[in-house]
Amino acid sequence: MPLIEGKEEQAIYRNNGLGPTFGSGSDLVIPNAPNANNCTAKLNNSYECPAGENPVSFLTGSETFRVDEIEVFGFED
Repeated sequence: MPLIEGKEEQAIYRNNGLGPTFGSGSDLVIPNAPNANNCTAKLNNSYECPAGENPVSFLTGSETFRVDEIEVFGFED
């Protein structure tokens, strides 16, 4: 997903109390208990939803969802 211009510094939100969180307005949040239907996706805060698509349902079909499987990658600067 492309970042909205000027939001590049907000691509990833870091908080020890949360799981992976992307975007300043929490465009994609996977909390520490992701299999409890409490994950959320709502684009257009930092990540741009494609034109004509619904920013709440584009990624997962609804604003809240449950993660069944997750794959984690790391990177170094």
